[in-house]
Amino acid sequence: MASPPVDCLEHARDALSGRPASVILEEIAAEIEKSRTLWITAHANPDGDALGSAVALGLAATAMGKQVQVLFDSPLPEKLVGLVPGGSFRRVHDTKILLQGAQIDLFVLLDTSEPERAGGIGNVGLSRARRSVCLDHHVQTASREFHHHLVVTQAPSTGSLVLALIGRLGVPLNREIAEALWTAVSSDTGWFRFENTGAWALRDAARLCETGINIPRIYRQLYEDVPVARMRILGTVLAGLRTEFDGAFLYGITRSSDVLAQGLSLADLDGVVDHLKSVRGSKVIAFIVETGPNAFKVSLRAQGGHEVESLARKLGGGGHAKAAGGRFSGTLAQLLDLLRAEIAEKLKGLLER
Repeated sequence: MASPPVDCLEHARDALSGRPASVILEEIAAEIEKSRTLWITAHANPDGDALGSAVALGLAATAMGKQVQVLFDSPLPEKLVGLVPGGSFRRVHDTKILLQGAQIDLFVLLDTSEPERAGGIGNVGLSRARRSVCLDHHVQTASREFHHHLVVTQAPSTGSLVLALIGRLGVPLNREIAEALWTAVSSDTGWFRFENTGAWALRDAARLCETGINIPRIYRQLYEDVPVARMRILGTVLAGLRTEFDGAFLYGITRSSDVLAQGLSLADLDGVVDHLKSVRGSKVIAFIVETGPNAFKVSLRAQGGHEVESLARKLGGGGHAKAAGGRFSGTLAQLLDLLRAEIAEKLKGLLER
C-alpha cells in the first residue's frame, strides 16, 4: 500500500466552502507576504494551541521583517507563559487603547472562527485592519467576516495549520517557533493520546523534533510543574465527583471564589476536566465552574462513540466532537437539569440495553 502524502493538507478541504485547503492557505500566505503590519490573536483564555499558534506565526512574520503584535485580552495559565519567548505576546488590559492609531494591514484570528470569542480584540482588530484572515479547526458555525477563512476540522490542531502556513511562507523553523508549535500540537492532542492523534499530528511532531526542541522541559511545564494551590483545587474537585446514569455521566464542580482564594485564576484550571476522563465507565464528562452569581463555565469531554460539541452549542459555545465547552446563565439546578436531559438523550441507546 502506498504511503499517505507527507503534506496532510493536500487532500483536506475547507469546511466552509469546500475548496481545497491548500489553495486557501496559499492565499493566506500571499496576504501575509504583502502586509507590513499585523495583529495576531486567538480566543480569550487561550490554551496551548491558541497561544502556541499565535506566537509561532508572530515569530515567523517577524522573521520576514513584518511589524507584528500578538495580542490577548485575558490572562494566561502560568504553565504556558514560560513555554514561549519573553515579549512574544502582549496582554491588553483595556482594548479601547487599540482603537487609537493608524490602520493595520492584516488582522489574523486563530483557533476560533468567532471574533467575539477573542474578547474585545476580535472586533477592534476587524475594524482597524484593511484585510483579515482566520485559521481554525473547530466544528462550529463560522463567521463570514474574513477576507480569507480556512477551517480544517480534521487537522489535529490549529498549530498544524500554522506549521503548514509557515512552510508556505518560506520561513525556516527555528527552535523558538518549533517549541511554540509543539506546545500547540501536543496540547490539543493530549500529548499525543487523544483520538485526534494520527499521521498528521505525528508527522508534524517529527518535523518539530528535528529542530532540537527540549521535549522533556515542555512536558514538565505543561503537566508536572504545577503549584500546590492547583493540586488542592484538583483534590477538592476529585473528592466531590458525582455520577449519574450508572456512571456514564460524570461531573465535578468548583467555584471561582475558591480558585481565587488559592491565588489562582480561572486560566489555571485548564486541563482539570481531562483528569476526570480516566474514571472507569464514564461516557460524558463535565467540569462546572461557578464564575459568579447564576453564571457557570462548563467544560465537556466525551468517550467512545459519544460527542459533546452539539451540547456545547446549546450552551452558547462549541469546540470538538470529543472536547467542547460553553457558558450558562441560571441556577446550578437548572444547568444540571439541562445537562441531564441532553445527556440522557445521547446515552439513550446505552441506557436501554
